[in-house]
Amino acid sequence: MKQTLFSLFLALACLILPVSSFGVSDPCPPFYLKTDRGETINPMTGENADQPYSPRKTCGACHDVETISKGYHFMMDWDKAGDDRFKDTDTPWLVSTGLTGGLITYGYFQLAKKRITHPDEIDLTAYDFIARVPEAFKGYQKPGCAGCHAGGGMMELDRDGKRYDLRLAENPELAETLDGDYYKSRWDKTGVIEPDCFLCHGNRYHMQTRIEQTKNLNFKWAGTAAAGLGRVYGRVSDGEVPRVVYNKRLFNEDGTFYMPDMVFTPKPENCLTCHASIELGKRGNSWGDPANPDVHHLAGLTCIDCHPGDLNHNFAKGNATDGKVANTMRSCRDCHTQGYKGATPMKHRGIRQDHLDKLSCEACHIPELKRSAVGAMFLNTGVFGKHGQADTKAFGDERPWKPAYVVRAKDKDQIPRITPVNPVLSTLFTNKEKGLYIPLFLSEVEKAYAQCKDKMSDRKPAYDFHRPEDMILMLSTLTRTLADNKRFTALAPQFHTGGRIYSLAGNGSLAVEADTTWVQRLPYYSISHNVSPLNKALGAGGCRDCHSKEAHIFNGLVVTDYFGDNGRPVTVSMARFLDLPASVQTWNRVFGTFLSAWPFVFTAVAAILILWVMVRLFTGRHALPGSFRPCPVLLSMALVLGLAHIFMTREVGILIAVQKIVIDHSAFLGPFLMLLAALGYAWLVRKMSQNKVLSKLLYGLGILTAGTGLFLWTRPFPDSTILLFALGIHVMLAGVTILALVALTLIKRR
Repeated sequence: MKQTLFSLFLALACLILPVSSFGVSDPCPPFYLKTDRGETINPMTGENADQPYSPRKTCGACHDVETISKGYHFMMDWDKAGDDRFKDTDTPWLVSTGLTGGLITYGYFQLAKKRITHPDEIDLTAYDFIARVPEAFKGYQKPGCAGCHAGGGMMELDRDGKRYDLRLAENPELAETLDGDYYKSRWDKTGVIEPDCFLCHGNRYHMQTRIEQTKNLNFKWAGTAAAGLGRVYGRVSDGEVPRVVYNKRLFNEDGTFYMPDMVFTPKPENCLTCHASIELGKRGNSWGDPANPDVHHLAGLTCIDCHPGDLNHNFAKGNATDGKVANTMRSCRDCHTQGYKGATPMKHRGIRQDHLDKLSCEACHIPELKRSAVGAMFLNTGVFGKHGQADTKAFGDERPWKPAYVVRAKDKDQIPRITPVNPVLSTLFTNKEKGLYIPLFLSEVEKAYAQCKDKMSDRKPAYDFHRPEDMILMLSTLTRTLADNKRFTALAPQFHTGGRIYSLAGNGSLAVEADTTWVQRLPYYSISHNVSPLNKALGAGGCRDCHSKEAHIFNGLVVTDYFGDNGRPVTVSMARFLDLPASVQTWNRVFGTFLSAWPFVFTAVAAILILWVMVRLFTGRHALPGSFRPCPVLLSMALVLGLAHIFMTREVGILIAVQKIVIDHSAFLGPFLMLLAALGYAWLVRKMSQNKVLSKLLYGLGILTAGTGLFLWTRPFPDSTILLFALGIHVMLAGVTILALVALTLIKRR
């Protein structure tokens, strides 16, 4: 009794006082592990010591796990799943907007509806969703669907909100019914995967162990083994009842559990436990990647600084392009105008203000990436065929590649802006029935491909179907293998690739049409991480970073088909990919040429005019032609009007841009202005001095000053003593020369 009261007191103290008050960083005092029946697990006495722990019963003793498990990370829209949810759309086979019942190419499996009429309608049941695990490859066990879902939701409760294992134990006949949650399932033996607290709040979670346990159908034992609480022996897949051997070093003498490396606030490593394993070259494991530094990571920010969560464990979601899950994150503008987490204020000096309404922050601040990326997902052989970006052929390749751009409204102001993406092209088969394009299961495609692959042309890779004869053979084979499939009432296989649909015409030839189906709406990957420092952002090098014929944002190439008619990638310019008029690309090139040439053209014209005027003045023609007299007035008016326009529209960035251009061309403008000054000096001496001796003296001073200046500019000797001596002489000569000119001017005026 005393021990119980002390534990309650300590738990309350943990809630009231800061963790640092105890001098430790552990969020929880010692506690007893519980089974899913609420019974105490005590490895020190042997009480239920062979049973897996239950997060619901263990953590739920103090925390509101019932509320927490309704967060999106656990539920994934499972609580809103329904057979008729998309009934009146062009994708009626979907059952939810989340990853449990949606359709994405990198997880291309279709969840069976709750009510079905024939086994042919089943791709994955809810049970298969967890049980399906890919084969290991070179010692690495790839995760299945259950590998990355945090438990709870679909992995624990059926679509009626009932717990699978308890319901099937009470109604074993459900496994023989056409119920999308129970068909041929073994929930009563495997158990379920509850919300896994240690996935985020433990520091020793091992994803490979979780996947292995899932592969063994040890669902309810997976969390115990993966969190490192103990070892699990036995496999449900072999008809065994697994047992646990706990690591007693994690338990006190009274049997209470104490994990020294439990974390209260999840670290990036916790997030990457899942988000690195589903990387596919889009985000996740590039956080903290030395080849792709991110200024936020370098500033010490972590995942939850930008993706904060609430009490219900609903974390702020990013701007994914699928549009199914609301973007709840702070935008770049939010942080950098409000100073959130110490974010530096936006300045954008030298950038036209209207550019901020045309470009997203990421468009300029993530100019390139150095990591592998999926460029296309080929599902036309019945397996996942991931094809890398054109410049990154192999996964793990760190060669740089530049993103593509789309126009989308992702910020809270809902202004459409140019935003970087990694475009992922999808190649797959559907069946056209009653105007709908129903995606074929991978198993259906794999069956057909196995029958005809030996008759197809020699291809590398296998998913290259660019030859018409290969398409015809595969479509014909699908027509035959699907003949007895009960989920279709009519057969018309379609092949979607490169923005086109290929099908069989009546005479057996190949018919082609533009693809305007839901396949074209399959999302690209947003690019939000790996934000570059300011000096690497577009615009840091001036306007020509975007406005030149080499600039990627208008003239870069985007792959629209990795295997065109000749088997080679088909590309379009970025301007065309953005659906911009053809004239935009032409005018951008003209503008880029102007930006490159105008400093030199302007300087050359100015030099010619100045030299011409100097020649006229040196030859005694002091008066300028009458046609030139209005020029000073006109130039002054133009300058005033130009400045008025700049200040009225607040486009002061152009002044900064001009300043930058001047600085960039200082190596050219410096000598030119010095030459101009020398000519002006010579003209002044000639016009103002009538004494030949004085003129020669002044010419000599000018030559010596220019000579020492030229010596300091070229620095032929690295010796600092010589340079310092030359600098002293140059300064004295310059001072004497200036005094001589002032004195001469005063004498002349008298």
